[in-house]
This record gives sequence, C-alpha cells and structure tokens, in this order.
Amino acid sequence: MGISHFPPLPWFLILSRCNLDANLLATPAFLASQYRLKLLDLSDNNLIGHLPNWLFENLTRLEILNLRNNSITGEIQFPKHLNTSMYKVDLSMNFLGGSIPTDIGAIFPRMVALNLSSNNLIGNIPSSLGNMSNLQYLDFSDNDLFGEVPTRLMIDCTKLFLLRLSNNNLHGKIFGTNYGHASLAYVHLDGNKFTGTLPSNLSGYLQLAILDVHNNQLSGIIPESIGLISYLRSLKVVGNHFHGPIPHHLCNLTSLQMLDLSHNSLSGSLPHCSQSSELVHLKFAGNALTGTIPSSFFNISSLVALDVSDNQLSGKLPRQIGDKVPLEILVLGGNSLEGPIAIEICKLQSLRILDLSQNNLSGSIPSCLGKMHFRKSDSVYIDLSRNGWIFAPAIYPWRYLVDRESLLYLYKTMMSDILIDGKLYPDAIMMVDLITKGISYAYPTDHLLLMSAIDLSANKLTGNIPSEIGNLVELVQLNLSHNQLTGPIPQTFSKLNQIESLDISHNLLSGVIPWQLTQLTFLEVFSVAYNNLSGCTPDFKDQFATFNVSSYEGNIGLHGPPMEKTCTSDSNPTVEVEENQDDSGVDDVIFFAILAVSFVIGFWGCIAFLLCHHIGRHIRSILDRFVDSLTERILMAAHKRTNMQRNRK
Repeated sequence: MGISHFPPLPWFLILSRCNLDANLLATPAFLASQYRLKLLDLSDNNLIGHLPNWLFENLTRLEILNLRNNSITGEIQFPKHLNTSMYKVDLSMNFLGGSIPTDIGAIFPRMVALNLSSNNLIGNIPSSLGNMSNLQYLDFSDNDLFGEVPTRLMIDCTKLFLLRLSNNNLHGKIFGTNYGHASLAYVHLDGNKFTGTLPSNLSGYLQLAILDVHNNQLSGIIPESIGLISYLRSLKVVGNHFHGPIPHHLCNLTSLQMLDLSHNSLSGSLPHCSQSSELVHLKFAGNALTGTIPSSFFNISSLVALDVSDNQLSGKLPRQIGDKVPLEILVLGGNSLEGPIAIEICKLQSLRILDLSQNNLSGSIPSCLGKMHFRKSDSVYIDLSRNGWIFAPAIYPWRYLVDRESLLYLYKTMMSDILIDGKLYPDAIMMVDLITKGISYAYPTDHLLLMSAIDLSANKLTGNIPSEIGNLVELVQLNLSHNQLTGPIPQTFSKLNQIESLDISHNLLSGVIPWQLTQLTFLEVFSVAYNNLSGCTPDFKDQFATFNVSSYEGNIGLHGPPMEKTCTSDSNPTVEVEENQDDSGVDDVIFFAILAVSFVIGFWGCIAFLLCHHIGRHIRSILDRFVDSLTERILMAAHKRTNMQRNRK
C-alpha cells in the first residue's frame, strides 16, 4: 500500500475565545517552541502580563499576530535587532501604556495592518510610520495621543486605505498636508482637536468612501468639491464650526448613504435630495437653516432616519409622502412649522419615533396615528467597527472550515461598516436627540432599536386626545404636554402596556383620571399637571406610589395622595358618579315621559269630565285614584332628581 501524500497545512493556531490560562504569555511552554507558526490568534481571552519578547524572538516566521481584547499591560517594547516578517498586528483593547516606539516603522517595514486602538497610549504618532510603504490599515483610535498627524504618513504611505485616529487629543490640520491621497477610502478623525478647514480641492481624494471628522474644531465652509467624490458613502461633520450653505448637489451623490451635518452654524435652505438616491440617514439638526422641508425627503425609497430639528424651518408639513418610504425615525422638533398635522404622515407605517415638538402646529391630533404601529425595530445591527479586522478574507482557504461565528469574525475588515440584514451600510449609527423622561439625551440609532415614541409637545394642538392612541401597545413614550387639548383622558391608555413615560400636562383636559392607568406596570414618568381634572388620584400603589405631587399639581379638583386634600366619598365620584350618571339619564327620560303623559291625560280628563258630568260616581272615583297615583310618581321622580344633583355638587 502506497503512502498518501497530503499537501502541507498552513502553520496557524487560532485559540480565540477559549478561556485560556491567564498566565499563558508569561509561561508559554508549548507556544514558545512553535517556530514555524505564521498565524497566532489568542484574542478575546483574559490574558494578563506584559507583551512578551519570545513572540518576536522565537516565532521568527510569524506573519499575523492577534492579541485583541485581553488584559495585557505595560509598554510596547520590541527586542533590538528584530528581524520579523510580521505584516498584520492587532494589540487593540488591552491596557498597554507608554508611547508608541519611535522606530516602529523601521522594525516592521512590511506592515500592512496595525491596530493599537483602545489602549492607554500617550505621546506623538511616530513619523517612522512613513517607512511602512505597504501600510493599508492603521488604527490608533481611543488612546491619549497628542500632537499632529505626521506628514510622512500621508505622503509616503501611498497605499493607506483606512486611517482611524478617533478619540485622541490630536490637533493641527485635518490631513496633516494639503496634498491629496489617491488610495484613502476610510478616514475617521473624530473626537480630536483638529482645526482649520476641509481642503478646498478634494479632487485628490476621489476614492474616499467615509469621512468622519465630527467633534473637532473645524471651521469654514463645506467645499463644493465634496460633491465630486462619487464613491462617498458617509459624511459626518457633526459638532464643528462650519458655516455657510450646504452644497445642494451633495445629497444626490449616487453612493451616499449617511449624511450628518448637524450642530454647526450652517445657513440657507435644505438641499432637495433626489428620489433615486441611496440615502439611509439624513441629519441637519442644530443649525440655522431656513425655508421649508423639501417633500423630496419623503420619497427617498431607502431613507430610514430624518432629523432636521432645532433649526429655523417654517411652513407646513409636507403632504407628498410616498407609500413605501421605510422611514422609522422622523425628528422635526424645535422649528417654526405651522398648520395641521397632515394625515398623510400616517402613510409612514414603519415609523417608530415621531418628534414634532416645539413648533406652531395647530388643529387636532389625527386619529389615524392610532392605526399605525410604532413598533420597536425588527432590524438587526451588527457593529463591525471595533472587531478583528486582522484576518483578510482571502489569506487562507481554511476559512470555510470554521463555524459561522468564526467565519463572520474572519471577514470583519475594520471599515466601520454595519451589517443590516446581510447588507453593508457605512457608519449606519447616527446620533438622534430626544427628550426622554423629561431629560434631553443623544441616542445612537442602534440604541433606539428598542424605542418607540410620539412627542407632539409644545404646539397649539386642540380637540380631544384620540382614543385610538391607546391601540399603540408597543409605544414607550408619549408626550402631548403644553398644548390646548380638551376633553377626558382616554381610558384606552390603559392598553399602553409598554409605556414608560406619559406626559399630558399643561393642557385643558377635564374629568377624572381613569383608574385603569394603574395597570401600566412599566410607567416611570407620569404627569397630568396643570389641567382641569377632578376626582380622586389613582390608587397610591405600585408605579403610582412613586409619583409625587408634581405629577398632579395645578388641578384644583383633584384629591387624594400625594395631594394634600384627602379623597372622600364626596370628592371621589370615580365609580359612583359614572353609575349615577347612567341612572340620571334613565330617570330624566322617565321623568319627562311621565310629565308628558300626565299632561295629556290631565287635559283630556278635564274635557271628558266637563262633557260627561253625567258619568257615575264609580267612574269618577276611579279617575281620582289614577290622578292621585300619577301625581305621587311625578313628585317622587322630581325629588330623586333633586337629590342626585345636590350630591354631584
């Protein structure tokens, strides 16, 4: 029998998420003698200790090293005269301190991907990185680095594809140079102290797919040339000092999916985005924009979130709303919008967050809102932005032999993309400002997956609260405060079994507070203050035992805890009054029916008596008894009715 010859297997070892001995790096034993290893993955364990020298001295053939998400401490130190062939290194999400070695570029000249993010590194970014002529992926984000971005990094690393320096203390020019970069596609410089402007001529960055410079100190105008970057998929310039108009052809870029220009000083009108665009998230909040809201926004077939809050927009809500727009988040609060809430808004059947607060909207609340769903999102967002990009998709054929979780792990490319139902969206997480439980919060859209809310507060809405609102059983927040709403609180609110915040204060509501609201077991914030409510407060138990007087103040007719006035049988018509009201209605009918019949009988009785006085005493006595009985019934009904009216007072 001949001996079968099998092709040699790649020399790799993957022990990710294996709950290894925490001291493995200090006492490697077996690992330190694996001289032929080319790939070593010990990520997502709880390894402790310093970065060991044996990794670099013994494993001289090692090309890929992944120690991501452990508890490695100390400074990054490499042995002298190191001759290594490593080209992918991931030491992210550890507790490494000190500075990045100044000669790191000379030590690893073949480096393709280097990830030192989420550590405690300080100091400058070494200019020796310019020696890494093959460098494609560089991530130093979430450290305490300072200084400027080295010019050599931008000039000499001509293959640089992804640059992530987010959340440090870097300053200076945004790219460190005025020159373009032909290969840069993913740029994340957010959360630093960069100053200056965006380059006026962006023609040298034509491959740019993601530009994220939010939360810096940039100023100037957004250059028109940004509209020429045909591959641009995501632009975030939030929280800077940009002014001037928005380039109107910007949102018509065919690849653009995320556009967030919020919290700057931009002026002029909103751009009219093409209906054929691929936009998923649009945010212009917190600027000085004027004019009306373009109806074209409501016909973008891919749009999921629109936020134009806190501007100076006016006019009415658009009525030209597409039937199949997948809009889930609509935030238009803090403007000067007027007129009624168009019933066409009910076409947005995917809507789960609606904020029209702090405008001048008038008219009634459309009852069709109660026929919508306001469900929590069914979308599944998987953030790939911070996970093991170190393994490129086509390095080893054995990638098909691992389980599904590991396969996904191998394909993560550190491009800050989000996987939504199998489709990649760049930087699909957008911050949305919402008032939650009386406090303003900035929510990432992925955290809003479990949120559904309606906020119509601080307008001029009138009429009754539609009882249909009670059909929104997954609603988490409802704020109708500071309007001119009248009528009772709908008993159907007791069906809002997911509600956490209910604010209907500062209106003209009347009647009693439905006792059924005590069934709302998730309620954390409740206010009916400053209305015309009367009767007793709901039973002081469960959730309602946590609400203080501020939830009820401003209603003179309210009694019971936590109010000062005690609730008595006279002041608590909650159940009895409802029964008496029903009885009084019946009694009124009987009373007036008897009165009418009595009048007719009495009238014709008199006529008959006068005309037929020859009738015998027997018949007259029968009529007398009938009239006496009828009179007694009339007097009893009138007395009962008088007592009921006195009890109500």
